[in-house]
Parts: sequence; C-alpha cells; structure tokens
Amino acid sequence: MGKVALDAVDRAILAELEADARLSFAALARRVGLSPPTVAERVRRLEAAGVIRGYGARVDLEALGYPVTALIEVAVPPSRYAKVWAFAEATPEVRECYFVTGEASFVLRVVARSIDHLRELIEALGGFGSTRTAVALAPPLIKWGTIPRPEGRSA
Repeated sequence: MGKVALDAVDRAILAELEADARLSFAALARRVGLSPPTVAERVRRLEAAGVIRGYGARVDLEALGYPVTALIEVAVPPSRYAKVWAFAEATPEVRECYFVTGEASFVLRVVARSIDHLRELIEALGGFGSTRTAVALAPPLIKWGTIPRPEGRSA
C-alpha cells in the first residue's frame, strides 16, 4: 500500500476516532465541522484506503489479573526466527512482537499475572536464544489522537 494524502480534516477525523471510535457520524461531524454524510464518506474513504484498519476496545489488562507488563528483547539466530514468531502468536500474554534491528532480533511486550509468571515467559523465550527484560514501572504514554504530520510540513 502506498502513501495516502491526508488533509487537515482527515487528520481531525482520525484524531477524534482514535480518542473515541464509538462516535456516531453526527457527533463526529459536529466535532470536525462537517455534515454527517460528508464525514461518513471521508471515513469510508479512509477505511477503503487502509488508513483505518479497524476499531477496537482498550482493555485494562490489570483489571483482568495481569498487573505486570514487561519488554523482553530476544536475540536469536535467523534459523530460529520462525519459532519465536510462532511462540509470540500462540501465547496470549504476548501483546506485541516486533522484529527489530540491533543486538536483539525481537522485542516483545508481554503481560503477566505475577513476577513468577513473567519468569516462566522469560524462561520459555530463553529456549530460543538470549533474553534481556525490562519491567514497566508505570503505564505507557499513549498519544491517542496524535497523527504525525507529513515530512517537511509544520502545523
């Protein structure tokens, strides 16, 4: 998929939907200063272009019994990449898995019920290669509604 040109109104729509994806077209239209049919058409265009890939809920994993969040770097030889990827896909505690450059091959964001549970996840990943873990001490900064501007353009 190529780059999609977004104007200021598209960016405003995306910012509002990132903040609250449950907005009706009427409410969204009021917030961005357009008519509901115009907003609906723009949202459909953004969906068709693949800019909006879906809508979802932000779940509080701590409320579900997973108070520990950690980032685990895994350094493995290329022959084990597929095994790490398969582990990440099959393990619900792995919330994100990035294939990265640098000393590590992957960085995984995981959640755990306890430090002992985290140790089990680290040991399982250690079967593929070396690991390095950082435990999150505070919730992440998430910039919902902040859409990067195109290169070379100011506000």
